[in-house]
Amino acid sequence: MDVANRDLFDLTDRVAIVTGGCSGIGQAMAAGLARYGARVAIAGRTAAKCEEAAAALREEGADVLVFPTDVSQPAEARRMVERTVAHWGRLDVLINSAAVSQGVPALEMTVEEWRRVLAIDLDGTFYCCQAAGRVMADAGRGSIINITSMSGMLGYANQAAYAAAKGGVTMLTRALAVEWADRGVRVNAIAPTWFYTPMSKHILDDPAKLAEKVKGIPLGRVGQDDDIMGAAVFLASDASKYVTGHILSVDGGKFGLLGE
Repeated sequence: MDVANRDLFDLTDRVAIVTGGCSGIGQAMAAGLARYGARVAIAGRTAAKCEEAAAALREEGADVLVFPTDVSQPAEARRMVERTVAHWGRLDVLINSAAVSQGVPALEMTVEEWRRVLAIDLDGTFYCCQAAGRVMADAGRGSIINITSMSGMLGYANQAAYAAAKGGVTMLTRALAVEWADRGVRVNAIAPTWFYTPMSKHILDDPAKLAEKVKGIPLGRVGQDDDIMGAAVFLASDASKYVTGHILSVDGGKFGLLGE
């Protein structure tokens, strides 16, 4: 079909996995892919939350699977991918959104706190990339979207583990993009700023803290579901078929402001 007559954002018949797809930006991205035609497997640690998110999408007519998954366990990451392929026969998109954070001063952080963040945010992202990458490389196509963070490019107090993990995700994205380019697998990342999610709720519910965060965002607001949906659909679709190894800041201009 001529490119001029084709919707480059169309995801009809594509199959996607979204880890952390039960809530927050993961849930928003899963909804975005489904609305553009993708069949979506939602993975998360809590089965009930995943089922609730899936039910909302099914009401909109989406084809959705649910896989309770602990991404910090390589066997569970592999099983998630295997079950998706067994059910739908293919895998086109992986979004790695599963993450935890902490706000502990580095001098007080326990080994357990450090390891928990690294295990889910960085190790889990690699395990899922590896499992999905094998399928995609064999098929000669695929798009992997990792969720990094402004913390993965900047330093913030009391965020040592989270910043280290997300910095690792940023460089993992770039390394895999180079390594898998000749296999037809694109690997990109989204770096969001403040979005209202269960992870940020305790901060953004405080009017003073919300005002402080918004002051550092040139567009003057925190992110909304549509903002992250659009970025995810772009990187998942043929609209970005010549984009790989890119870190897409969805930040209302915050990163650019830092240069002033």
